[in-house]
Parts: sequence; structure tokens; C-alpha cells
Amino acid sequence: MSNPRAGYKGAVYIGAVKIGGSTTWGYGGSVRQMQAVDEFENEIVTDLPLQIVGGEITITGHYLQDSDAGQQLLATLFKSGAQITDIKLYTDKTNNIYKTPDDTTDPASYVTVVNYDNIGDDKSGTGTFTATLKVSGEMKQVGDTSEVMVVTEGVHSVIATECEFVGSLASMGGETPIECYFEYGLDTGYGDDTYATEDTLTEVGMFGATSGLLVTATTYHYRAVALYDTDKHAYGKDKTFVTL
Repeated sequence: MSNPRAGYKGAVYIGAVKIGGSTTWGYGGSVRQMQAVDEFENEIVTDLPLQIVGGEITITGHYLQDSDAGQQLLATLFKSGAQITDIKLYTDKTNNIYKTPDDTTDPASYVTVVNYDNIGDDKSGTGTFTATLKVSGEMKQVGDTSEVMVVTEGVHSVIATECEFVGSLASMGGETPIECYFEYGLDTGYGDDTYATEDTLTEVGMFGATSGLLVTATTYHYRAVALYDTDKHAYGKDKTFVTL
């Protein structure tokens, strides 16, 4: 699962320090399916939401040689292996929406810089860098806008004839409840959906669904969908996967 973002809206900050310009970041974690968990094989079943835990954050971007505070900070954190709890991965900088380590868990979540490469500068004085950060714990979404916003997070448990879709409702936009599901098919016309098993959300968070019968060794398109106010829709980015 990843959320690639670029440019101003895709800004990355650690504390008050901006980490480069024209940055692109991606986050790929493991999906922890916590729905209908049978605790210790007894009759108590706990319903908890989907969570993305662990995984890595990859950042690429540019910076000006005379404005390299973000690069100095990354280099220092890489050498020290310090735990970072105040990183912000913006999905929408204008509306202050971002992902950050979840400080409500016990212990609190954090990230560490496990790889940093300052590739160097060109004749214009612009430098290029890449960095990889390890996530320990969970990432949470912070912020809201006046619009409903849904994110196509990814797929997991992909087999020859089935997969599990994962999405997140990033903003309620003042609407509630919101029905969340997925469209999928052989092209961007989709044709199939998971509406029959939609998740009805009353707050931002993760949601998931299992596909219908798929064709082996085939490329599929899919996207997350949010239905609200009876007939209005918000759509996540189109993504693809290949069955086994």
C-alpha cells in the first residue's frame, strides 16, 4: 500500500523542518485485519477496524544547496537512529491533512531513518535525495476538509482468484454516514464493485472488502469509492494489481 504524493501538496515535515521540495513519498505497511477477531476461541468476538502497521516510508525529492536544513536533519537522524514521532506526510498541505505516527498507542508509534542518500547537486545548485524510514507501530490520519475524501490504499492477500482491497476515508466533509466500497475491473470502466458488503463509516478511518471471483494472471484496475448524501460520490486514485 502506498500513497504517492508530489509537489506542494505532498510536502514532508519533521517537526517544523521541511524535508526538501518537490517531494514524493510513499508508505507501504502491512494490513492487520482486526475484524471479527475471536478472542481465545471463546464466544466473545471483538470488532476492530483495519489497521496498517509497520512497513516503510520512502521519500524522494530535491532541495536548494543554500536551504538544506531538512537534509542536515535527515543525516543527523540517520546517524543517531533516533525515534521520530513528529513526522508529517501530507496528503493535502493546503487543508493540513497528513499521516503521522499514532501517539495514542501503547507504546507510542515512531519512525526511524534507516537509509539516507544525498545524491548531490546539479549546475543549478539543486540537490537530489532519497530516504527510507522504518515504521514501528501505526500511522494515523490527521486533519479534515470541507469535502469528502477517500484514498485507495492498496490490496493484500492477492491469490489467483481473489484479493482484499484496503481504503481509507480521509475526510468526512461534514457528511455522515458515508458508505465506502470499491470498484474493480479489467479497465477504468471497472464493471464490478463490492457495494453489497460496503462499510458504513461515521468517522474517518480504514475500510476493506473482498473481491468477487477474479481471473488468474490478469491485471485489474480498482479504486475506493465513498457514497454520501444519497447519490453523491467521491473517488480514490485508480490503481492496478495482478492476480497470481
